Amino acid sequence: MKKHLLTLTTTLGLLLGQSQGADATFCYQGEVAGVVCNACAGNVKDALLKLDGVKDVKITLNKEGGNPRLTILSNSPALTRAVAVKALGKAAGHYDIRSLEKTSSR
Repeated sequence: MKKHLLTLTTTLGLLLGQSQGADATFCYQGEVAGVVCNACAGNVKDALLKLDGVKDVKITLNKEGGNPRLTILSNSPALTRAVAVKALGKAAGHYDIRSLEKTSSR
């Protein structure tokens, strides 16, 4: 009986741990060149929101002339710059995701 109870407790612990991990949100930040207006930002945002797990995309235009900042919130722990660039498709000729790094998880 104790052996079955221990197995059940261990299994429940693993299942609960997995469900919490599935709800984790990862924050990625970087820079995107070629975005000069809100319409450009909307094009990039729409493309990135199509990626599996991406929940939110924010692009902050840099009024001092530097590259706009890119923030992506995603359920994916392995989002890469290459995947984000590929999501841009033909628009990648106009926009360039210069950097993308995971900065935190929640």
